[in-house]
Amino acid sequence: MQQFEQHQFITTARLTILLVALLLCLLFGQQMHAADADSIEQDEQSNVERSQRYSEQKALFDQQIATLETEVGPFDNALAEPLQSLTALHIEAGDFTEADSVLKRRLQLSRFVDGPEGLEQIEILEELIANNIRRSQWQDVTENFENIQLIRTQNPNTAISIVLDAMSTTRNWYLTAIYVDDPILRIDYYHSARELQRQMLRLAEERYSEDSPELIPWLYSNALQKYQTATFITSRDELGADARDQISRPLAKSPVNFLREGLDMAKRIRSIVETQNDLEAEAMSMIYEADYQMLLQLGTARRLYRRAMDKLEEAGIDPQRITEFFERPIVLPEPIFYTSIDEAIDAQTAYGYTVTPADDGEQIHMGEYIAWNESLPYARRPQIPDEASSIATELYVVEVEFNISSQGEVRTPDAQWADPDVVRVRRDAQDAIEDMQFRPRFYDGRWRRVRDVTMRYLYPPKL
Repeated sequence: MQQFEQHQFITTARLTILLVALLLCLLFGQQMHAADADSIEQDEQSNVERSQRYSEQKALFDQQIATLETEVGPFDNALAEPLQSLTALHIEAGDFTEADSVLKRRLQLSRFVDGPEGLEQIEILEELIANNIRRSQWQDVTENFENIQLIRTQNPNTAISIVLDAMSTTRNWYLTAIYVDDPILRIDYYHSARELQRQMLRLAEERYSEDSPELIPWLYSNALQKYQTATFITSRDELGADARDQISRPLAKSPVNFLREGLDMAKRIRSIVETQNDLEAEAMSMIYEADYQMLLQLGTARRLYRRAMDKLEEAGIDPQRITEFFERPIVLPEPIFYTSIDEAIDAQTAYGYTVTPADDGEQIHMGEYIAWNESLPYARRPQIPDEASSIATELYVVEVEFNISSQGEVRTPDAQWADPDVVRVRRDAQDAIEDMQFRPRFYDGRWRRVRDVTMRYLYPPKL
């Protein structure tokens, strides 16, 4: 009996605890629900308040602008400041369509006040580009880059270097638009980029003497464009088919023809550098020429690299620095022409290239390589113009380990991890890296195979 009463007491106590716990959960749940409701209500109240403030401030600016228009007319410079403030208000509120309307009004005002060639328009056009990007209005972005270039070109006070930079910026936008705009426009954008590249080189050749070092960036840019054209023609999807129909066949040129033209540009650069009495720069020009020979798989490339090493020693460069430079395999071609070893190594470091000690020697991580797009997987993404730097593109990321032969060719690429981690993404990265050509590693007097190199490979998915 005593045991029964004790068991009943324990059971009753347990039920009491359970009831109390249930009541506490219900009470806590109600409190949480009330807190969530309060939070939602506060957010809604904040949104209402923000909307009300936006409407009130917009009304004030509209009234100020209307008053000024009555007093001084619709095309007086006094309107510039309130219109600029109204633009900022719309952008802060996320009303990009209204911001676009006001920006176009400001552009019209600037053209009236300062003339069609006035440089004051450029700042507004850059604001328009940023707003076009927010709205994904890529054709408008293109038009506004072209407008900036036109203003720079037509203004008689603009220095030739600034005109060329404006043309280069527009060209870079065309190359960027290849992977952000409608894929059906890719060949059209590339035709525009190639034509602008020809104009830039022609203008540079007209303004600078044939042995001027100021020609070098434009010659090398032209060499890169030849390589890019070769990658278009060899693309394995519909882009390659279009490129062969619209670029290769009309010109009766193969990818090898374009690479040879790139090599010719590199030779021109070397001939210019040889007039400058700068042995290190001369050695670097030999390296870049050898790079294009390597892309063409010419046996002369490694001999020219060795001659460049000798030239660097003649220039008084620290032998350890020369060794360090040639121990680093890199993807060809380099995106920028550098006139010194230090500049080239610093650029590699900037995109994450590291060499660290390991048990069996050294571990090379080549940093990040951002590919142009899914159709051009082993071509490096061209530079995005600063004015379009706000573009946010999705990028797949794959960490790949591979070997590089003494000929600069990739062997056994193996994806270590991927984001997103799907078979196709891993395979795309492996295939792309396998198609790349590297400047081979030179160590201890020989061209050597490099094992277990890693690279972080990024590319935008297909639109």
